[in-house]
Amino acid sequence: MAYTIVGNMTVEWDDNDPLFFSLSEYIGAEDDRRKKIHYVNLTHLRTGFEETFLLNLKEMIVDRRLQVSLTTIETESKQLILLLQKVINCRLFTTKRSVIDETFLLSLNTITDELSNTCLKVLKRYFRIVPHAKIFDQGLREDDFPIKLNKRSEYGQQIKNILSKALNRTTCVEILSRSDEAYEDGIMGIGHFSFINLAFHVFVRPDSYRRIRISDLVSDTDSDSIFLYIAPAKPGIHSPQKICYRINKHVGILLIKQRQDVIKTFGHLVSENDISNLALFPSRQLKHDKSGWVSEHANEFFGEYENGGTFSQGYFKAIKTILNGKYGLTASALRHTIGTQMAEQGCSAKTIQAVLKHVDDSTCLQYVDIAFQGLINELSDAMQPTFEAHFPVFQRFLPQSDVVASDKTIYSENLKTGRIELTGECGKQIRCQAAPFTCYECNKFIPCFDADHGLNIDIIESEIDIYKQAGKAYQHLVEKAKRIKYRIQLVIAICAQHQQAFLE
Repeated sequence: MAYTIVGNMTVEWDDNDPLFFSLSEYIGAEDDRRKKIHYVNLTHLRTGFEETFLLNLKEMIVDRRLQVSLTTIETESKQLILLLQKVINCRLFTTKRSVIDETFLLSLNTITDELSNTCLKVLKRYFRIVPHAKIFDQGLREDDFPIKLNKRSEYGQQIKNILSKALNRTTCVEILSRSDEAYEDGIMGIGHFSFINLAFHVFVRPDSYRRIRISDLVSDTDSDSIFLYIAPAKPGIHSPQKICYRINKHVGILLIKQRQDVIKTFGHLVSENDISNLALFPSRQLKHDKSGWVSEHANEFFGEYENGGTFSQGYFKAIKTILNGKYGLTASALRHTIGTQMAEQGCSAKTIQAVLKHVDDSTCLQYVDIAFQGLINELSDAMQPTFEAHFPVFQRFLPQSDVVASDKTIYSENLKTGRIELTGECGKQIRCQAAPFTCYECNKFIPCFDADHGLNIDIIESEIDIYKQAGKAYQHLVEKAKRIKYRIQLVIAICAQHQQAFLE
């Protein structure tokens, strides 16, 4: 075996077959380093391209590590191979090609309808970065490379993608409501139920969720608080530092139950010393004899899913199937949802970037543009005229330290201690008698972002229990109380994001 090192990446191949090679490097947080390997196979392209061309292509792919991450190389190399394979399949040339020249690009232009725009963009990007690479003929210009033009422009298309994915507030309430019902009926297990509640509380990428270990969930008995340490997955960042998220009590209790279930169900698959390394949201596909996971990656990394895609299949898609929903429930959809909502509240692109842990603020600027242009009303095709009634837009927030007029204060009571806490301010002329519960569906309510709104969930849940015990005659009150509970949960999530942005 031969090898070379480019940056942090090791390239290995067999001298007898240099067109099949591996790219590997160590990634992950300091206490969770693991080896990432990507295999590139150019051998099947020999039917349409000369050996020298493919060797030069290999060199260009490898050298790309000096500019981008291994994950990006993996994506780009797959797109290049798809493009070249399509050229072969369409029989554009009768002889093997040794270089990309003007003739090649003119012929490529005839099959653009059969190619994805991503393939074409990657080829054009490689020329822009290394125009003197050996696979390109001299005299080529960037304009020679075919590309599919979008009438909306690339920026406009990105905004359209956000609008098509982001969930409206009615859908958010419906997802939480149906998840709660499915869990109570035994259709949904604690794993999926705890995850969907976490996903509406901490908005990170699937790669971040899949790497959470049960030891990352920490309880502070002194302050009665629950914290979760998450390493945010970011493009180009291979050694992310774990970030401590303070978890709402009700979500935290579900996560503790999930941790107990993981230890009970999968604890026998690892040694006693490694139980703390078990994934908090593990793969649930075990061998027939229950002696290990079906996935080799899961066996090696304590139940962890291999990548963000497989994790999304096991959790986001599985939850959508259980709920039989038509909405696009993905991590991107939830991140776009919170991004657009924060922009509508007046948060800047930099603030949204800090909360969602983006590498730059380019996507966040699109959230701001959506709010500025009034496109927020186009969020998803399920939008209804009763939008505001389901989950209002809060025009501003205030800290508990602000002075509030006595006739406008909104207080909540801690059922355990009897402590009274300021949770917001009424923006109307006259405060409602049913406050604080009616406040969560009113767009005049100004919530305190640093208040414990979970106090009201405690009260609502106690009322739900009373109504349930009273029988079917009170079922309509059970449903009404549950709707209020879900709205409070969403307010807690947005307040948590606003508080984090305030601290950032």
